[in-house]
Amino acid sequence: PGPGFVKAKPFALTKNNLVTELPFLGKEYQLTFELKVTKFGTDDYQSVIHLSATGVNCCNVGDRVPAVWITKDKKFHIAAHVNGIGNYWKDVPTVLEENKWILVEISQTLVDGKYIYEILVNEESVHKIENTTPQVWGPVKVFAADDWYPSVEGQIKNLMIETKNE
Repeated sequence: PGPGFVKAKPFALTKNNLVTELPFLGKEYQLTFELKVTKFGTDDYQSVIHLSATGVNCCNVGDRVPAVWITKDKKFHIAAHVNGIGNYWKDVPTVLEENKWILVEISQTLVDGKYIYEILVNEESVHKIENTTPQVWGPVKVFAADDWYPSVEGQIKNLMIETKNE
């Protein structure tokens, strides 16, 4: 992994908060952050972080590369571009708790000639699949949180995005 972005200090999640714009996000990337929810909301989806190459919410290729929400059931809802699907999503079974830091890692790595998309929560793999249509995106806007959903009431720290330009 090479160029990217790091923001170590905790910051509050707010609606339509553009944290940075990356010149590109390569076929191999790693998005890592710690999240602390201070109060769960009642909305179906509350935005945590949203990387978009289009500046559009959903559901075309490049809209979510990737994006993370919390559901009203206190679980992660994570979407990305996988296998030509612009809104390939998974609900993570881990039930979250208030005021507890949780580590999230979303990555796509080249393994034995295949691009593997994987989601880890607290260092445990919760979803893994080959992505047969990886792409280089750019520029990519990083929102924490996005403008299309209410933001989670909470904080992010140790936000790190690493990528390779290939």
